[in-house]
Amino acid sequence: MHQKYLGRTGLVILISVLSMIPPLATDMYMPSLPELTAYYETTESLAGFSMSIFFIFMAVGMLILGPASDKYGRKPVLLASVTATMVFSALCAWAPTIGWLLLMRAVQAFGAGGMVTIATAMIRDSFEGRAMSRIISITQALTLLAPMFAPVLGALIIRSSNWKMTFVALAALMALTLAGSALLTETLPKERRNTGNIAHSILGLARAVRNRSFTALLLAGGLLTAPFMAYLGVASYIYIAGFGISETAFSLFFALTSAFSLTGPVLYMRIGPRPLGMAFAAGCAVVLISAVLLFTIARNGPVWFLLAFVPFVILSSWFRPFISDRLLSMQKHDIGAASAAMNFGFTVIGSIAMMTGSLKWGSYINGLGFTMIIFLAASMFVAAFAVRGGFLELRAREVYNDHAC
Repeated sequence: MHQKYLGRTGLVILISVLSMIPPLATDMYMPSLPELTAYYETTESLAGFSMSIFFIFMAVGMLILGPASDKYGRKPVLLASVTATMVFSALCAWAPTIGWLLLMRAVQAFGAGGMVTIATAMIRDSFEGRAMSRIISITQALTLLAPMFAPVLGALIIRSSNWKMTFVALAALMALTLAGSALLTETLPKERRNTGNIAHSILGLARAVRNRSFTALLLAGGLLTAPFMAYLGVASYIYIAGFGISETAFSLFFALTSAFSLTGPVLYMRIGPRPLGMAFAAGCAVVLISAVLLFTIARNGPVWFLLAFVPFVILSSWFRPFISDRLLSMQKHDIGAASAAMNFGFTVIGSIAMMTGSLKWGSYINGLGFTMIIFLAASMFVAAFAVRGGFLELRAREVYNDHAC
């Protein structure tokens, strides 16, 4: 689909910025969680829930706004989503109590859900084959820049102001995103939209999920990579409370971890698609190795923890575009609903991993290690069940025909 104002490059940048919202909305204020806890005189668990609630309601937004874009078009739903995220990001800064903050975060997240799932749908609208693979890898790589800089920016904001300014900065970014979204040329023409009512569009979720290959691949891939969300939930407590380093030092360690995650999409662009069985076996091995390192060497210091977790970071950032590419390639219709189902699955599984890692395991590092083992076992079970049932072929390799908008 030709983009009159944005062009192909502008479209890729817009998709990337839309996909950056979840890491920006969480990572930028992650260094301020201890300060936020003290400000509201609340518990670490309740303050940390402001992270979990974001992902929960973002998932709800995906389920509703993704299918809605199949009926009404991507652009109008996207503009509404960006506006909601912008307004409620600003309101988070003036929440008088922790309860009000959680409420503002919920609505902020609902809009962000629309942004993420519509960004994914626009990739499928506009690209196919190897072109789509490249765009997925490029946007994934650009998206991973957010976790590199967000905690550093958040720490700098805290040093010069306080945690409230992180939300003000996010609202300002949303204003720029809204301007970019206004320049978007609709990627879903009227003749390709759902003609039924909104309920029919939402039922597109059921049609996507009924594809057993789609669901099995989504579950197996989501479970394997989900412990990264557990890391996001406990990282500040591991580094700041556990190792006793400053918020600024934490932001640098977090940014370094994110820098390693750029390796994954780059590898995927270079080596291209591979048989699923080969990729899955390699992924399981890396998760197991990283978990063992967490249990053995990670408590020796922040550098050792980083080294123990980096193999999983690289695996996760490579496997996510690998799986996303295949899931999107399965869909010809109800792209918004399929995108919603995919992103919802990743988000819900990740939220469960985040809560699992936050349980009382003796230490947050142990919790992260146990989460990796539990989710690895669950992923292997799903894959084995799907293969045995005949609806997941581990030896298949896709053959692409290049096409781009």
